[in-house]
Formats: sequence, C-alpha cells, structure tokens
Amino acid sequence: INEGPVPNGRPVYDTMLACCKAAYSGQSSGACLQALPSPPTSSPTGADGLDVWYADYDQDWADATCINEGPVPNGRPVYDTMLACCKA
Repeated sequence: INEGPVPNGRPVYDTMLACCKAAYSGQSSGACLQALPSPPTSSPTGADGLDVWYADYDQDWADATCINEGPVPNGRPVYDTMLACCKA
C-alpha cells in the first residue's frame, strides 16, 4: 500500500515488487505478487523463456540448477535473475 504517512520503524521500498520480495517472500498464497500491476504468470510471453527463475527440484540436489522454463510449478518461489535464485 503506497499511502502515507509511513509508520515509524517500517521499511520503505522503491517498488511494490521490492516490497513483495522483501516483506512477503515466503507467502504461500502469492497474494502480494498477484497484486502487482503486471504479476508473474505461468503463461510467459518472452521468447527466451520466462522472465523469472526458480529452482529445478526435479533434479538431484548435487546436479540441480535454477531454470526459467514454463510453467512455473504452483507455489514455487521465483526470482528476477538466475543468480538471485541460486543464492536463495
């Protein structure tokens, strides 16, 4: 919610996406991300894969990586970059 004044001691974010990722990263419902003006979708429009990355849990942990292939499995956390996904 981008309404002032900001309560004392509350963090402030530059974008709604930054807020969702920082304050609601573990939200299983995805409500914050779905409230974005252009929320992530399981029906991507990009030609080179999705605009988000997620962990490929179908591989053994030792061989697994992050991928941007659709559709994103339901409830899987997503990241803006492959690096952010791998660091998570």
